[in-house]
Amino acid sequence: MPVPHIAARRLLVAPFVALLEVALLLASPLLLAVAGVLSPLLGGWRPVRMLAIVLVFAARHLEATLLLLGLWVRSGFGRTAGSDRMQQAHFDVMRRFVGGVYRTIVRAARVRVAVNDSAKVEEVLDARDRPALVLARHAGEGDSLLILHQLLCRYGRNPRIVLHEALRLDPVIDVLGRRLPNRFIDPRGGDTELDIAAMSADLEPASAVLIFPEGGNFSESRRQRGIERLEEGGHHEEAGWARDMRHVAAPRPGGALAAIEAAPGADVVFVGYVGFPTGLRELWRLLPHPQPVEVRLWHVPAADIPTARDERIDWLFDRWRTLDAWVGERQGDPG
Repeated sequence: MPVPHIAARRLLVAPFVALLEVALLLASPLLLAVAGVLSPLLGGWRPVRMLAIVLVFAARHLEATLLLLGLWVRSGFGRTAGSDRMQQAHFDVMRRFVGGVYRTIVRAARVRVAVNDSAKVEEVLDARDRPALVLARHAGEGDSLLILHQLLCRYGRNPRIVLHEALRLDPVIDVLGRRLPNRFIDPRGGDTELDIAAMSADLEPASAVLIFPEGGNFSESRRQRGIERLEEGGHHEEAGWARDMRHVAAPRPGGALAAIEAAPGADVVFVGYVGFPTGLRELWRLLPHPQPVEVRLWHVPAADIPTARDERIDWLFDRWRTLDAWVGERQGDPG
């Protein structure tokens, strides 16, 4: 289904979502009472914990909507939205929203996040003196929040993100996606690599371009389709590498290489993780139990990135195989 025109999204969708959030918050005492009654029956206080996450998300989302409306007025109804001061103000709204939602999920779901064996990479990210291209594993909806929080709140970076066109239906994502140097991608058409290259140009030292090279959430069917796509394209060696990887799908080199070419001075950071809930269903299942999450970062300075395209493709696959092996080790694969 096509996304409605921007006028409909601003005049109809955004007010409707805001009214729903206000109604939800007004009904929260009754909802919490019902959740409290149901919690002993379902174990682990699941309903109360999940409702707390939903209510805080609604409150933070409503707050971000109002803050963005205020920034629109302050910028002369959008005339100076592209200034450095207003751009940073929008990143601050994004940081406040992501940080608030993340902290609530971590506390309510008793998630413990540890970044291990990555001290030098963290120093590079925290210094904010060189832009970074962040290539991350993608195992579910939850990991986007995890990685965005790391970039925004742990390292103080200003991320640029590739977003699915359908996310324009979320008023906060729609506004931040348009006013900040992000790109909405329609998988039914358009030149994704061109969009990523445009997004990756003119990076500032604190910028971080976030890309998920697998192209979507990992699943066994996506992994198999990646192998078949490589075989059909005559890339038999890469197909063999993809077949050996069990926990990630074969990376699609186009977007990552487009970003590297557009930002030759940027370092590359690879992100792996294990343990983070990949969606609401898994979050619900894990709520009664403390959930440890481990994150691992690998850093490649810009000077160490191969220059030839074929060499870069082999380099990307090699790094992805390292990430796959690390995930397998942490998940206790035999051998």
